[in-house]
Amino acid sequence: MMNEIYIKKTDLNKWIAKYFNEDLISVQDLLGCIEDLDGDLENLKEKFEDYKENVEENFISKWR
Repeated sequence: MMNEIYIKKTDLNKWIAKYFNEDLISVQDLLGCIEDLDGDLENLKEKFEDYKENVEENFISKWR
């Protein structure tokens, strides 16, 4: 079985490091964080698209 690999928090980009309290972060935890953030980003993109469509529909219906 392979040993886990760890990265020092100080070696991470500040935008990723802020999600961890530990000084050493496992690659597995880092990947999990990135996956979670990617999911959050996709969710926000969908909400933004819905918002844009809503604004467009309301603008068009208001000025007809």
